[in-house]
Amino acid sequence: MTLLLTELKKLNGSLALLVAVAAPALPGFLAMLALLTNDEPASWSDSFRFALPLWCLFLAPMVVAAFTTLMGQIEHRGRGWDHLMALPIARWRIFAAKILIIFATTIFMTLLVIGFTVLGTLVGGALGPGLPEENFPLDGLIEKTILIFLSMATLVAVQSWVAYRFANFVIPLAVGIGGTLVAISVAMTRTEQANLFPWVWPFNALIMPDPQPYAIAGGVLGCVVTAAMLFDLTRREIV
Repeated sequence: MTLLLTELKKLNGSLALLVAVAAPALPGFLAMLALLTNDEPASWSDSFRFALPLWCLFLAPMVVAAFTTLMGQIEHRGRGWDHLMALPIARWRIFAAKILIIFATTIFMTLLVIGFTVLGTLVGGALGPGLPEENFPLDGLIEKTILIFLSMATLVAVQSWVAYRFANFVIPLAVGIGGTLVAISVAMTRTEQANLFPWVWPFNALIMPDPQPYAIAGGVLGCVVTAAMLFDLTRREIV
């Protein structure tokens, strides 16, 4: 618990925290703008049908890449590893605390997307064509949040590994940008091979009739990659 609190304190006032809070606001802001230029009353289904795919396919991979890179740079740039590795604490626990914070932040960002989309829909509807008349889809959103997080676990683990493994911030950013661009490309082709690329899994878990395989694959492989990351980082010198 102490390690977790320490990692949270490091985020206080950092650019990583700003990215984690500001980026999820974009889908809600765009949903509000769309309503202000629309004559149809606001609809929860329409707002989330716009916001969540935008988050899963494009924004989330990019934001995760930026967030993990900034998290890694907190230690890399300040030579924080020298102090951390000298502590009388098992090294795997230090890295486990960091990855737990990243996973928790990923859930938090997804919830923020939903919250900002709700806010954008209410504000846009009130100022524009009218508030939603349908019931709020709470049960469906809870299920979608779980599916999105599980399917995203693999890319989060990969980005975390690269961010802590390499001191050069360009490398994790290149992985994130490259993965996102490939995901968009293969999603547009709608080929079966696209389903094997982890960066596509959150989007597939959101739109496919049977999303469970992508959530299971993301969660299981995410655990495997996280275990491999802990094994690797605890046995090499971090500079």
